[in-house]
Amino acid sequence: MSNDNTFTERLKRRRFVRLSGATGVAALAGCSSQEDLQGDGGDGGDESSDGSDGSDSDDGSDSDDGEDGGSGDSDPIGVGVVIPFSGDLSDFGEPMLNGLEMAQEDINAAGGPLGREIELFDEDSETNSTAGVNAANSLVNTQGVSGLIGAVSSGVTISIAQSVTISEEILHITSASSSPTISTLDDNDLVFRTRTNDRFVAQVMAQIIEDEGADSAAVLYINNDFGAALAETFEETFSGTTTATVGYESGQSSYQQALSELYADGPEFVAYAGYPESGTTILNQWNEEGYGGNWVLHTSLLSQDFLSNVGADILNDMYGVRTLPPTGDATSSFEGDYADAYPDADLFSPYSWNSYDALVSYALAVHHAGTTDPNTVKESMRPVSNPDGEGVSYGAVGDGFGLIDDGTAIDYSGPSGQVNYDDNGDVASDMVIVQVEDGEFVDQETIPASDLI
Repeated sequence: MSNDNTFTERLKRRRFVRLSGATGVAALAGCSSQEDLQGDGGDGGDESSDGSDGSDSDDGSDSDDGEDGGSGDSDPIGVGVVIPFSGDLSDFGEPMLNGLEMAQEDINAAGGPLGREIELFDEDSETNSTAGVNAANSLVNTQGVSGLIGAVSSGVTISIAQSVTISEEILHITSASSSPTISTLDDNDLVFRTRTNDRFVAQVMAQIIEDEGADSAAVLYINNDFGAALAETFEETFSGTTTATVGYESGQSSYQQALSELYADGPEFVAYAGYPESGTTILNQWNEEGYGGNWVLHTSLLSQDFLSNVGADILNDMYGVRTLPPTGDATSSFEGDYADAYPDADLFSPYSWNSYDALVSYALAVHHAGTTDPNTVKESMRPVSNPDGEGVSYGAVGDGFGLIDDGTAIDYSGPSGQVNYDDNGDVASDMVIVQVEDGEFVDQETIPASDLI
């Protein structure tokens, strides 16, 4: 985690005005209550700052059994981050880390869970399962993190969960992976996500094509857990004829063979689940060869960078599906704070605010649990985020800590909206149909989540 004093000062100046006017236990009061939190035995026995008593690892995280140290424990709580800074999904890495750093700043300014700061340790997943698993292993076994956030690619997230976090009993939250497969993992309730299940996206993709009066469609998908699961759900949902389902590998210089197979039976539409880097090549080659027809794009392709790289003239009139951007003070405040903190960086919704909410919900759960032990924290993930408690919103994490200390039930919602984890650790969201018009993604229609569950 980099220390950017300029970023910190910009963020603190903006948030001081907002936080100082908050009702309940203000963020500044949360800072002043650290001594009380440490003195009431919330964490267990004492330890030195270097962990020399053997209860913690060198970075101040928890001991091997996941239990916290003593009543004087004030070392940071390590949270691992595995997201792509290279590879096919590299566009996502920086905006997600920005959102996480904003959450870290708010949490620590409020005194931190159990009076301890959050420390982030980020690693590059490289949009690759092997690299992602290696990064997660390093964070868990070397840095001794208590929780992990990542990845973006569903295939990478599933590999990390199955190879590292479930077996090592680490609380795992993904703020971007959307494969339906994640909902059915045998995860001992350790895997959560703040990103909507792609089952919703596939249903809306099928609905768009049917509403356009088309009787046939083909599916193009990147050959991993994310793509395969979406293709399967689309085919189950679409009432017309699915003429082909074609998987492909990323990183190729030409996708002519995949395109030829895709259009062999002349589909009227293509439902496309892929990533920006390979998607740019695919759509340019589609255009060059004059295949025709129209496309419906997955959320992962709906960035301004992707539109610019492919070209508005190529994407014009294509459809896309994304989660409904939340509205209200929490969202607008987050967007303003993001612009102030990172004036030269894009806000990649929904992944930036989903990442913020992933870390804040984890911090509140740790405080509620009274420990960083993942098997205890998982039991607190829903109580701090689901109805029917007292509302805690963006920028008011200190209020949440104070209410928990008072024994009051809370219901956290943030810039991404409600963070209501269901039995599978999933959240639901309304979906939006967009269409490319004059070089912009323009909202066309909102589909309520209640119509898709």
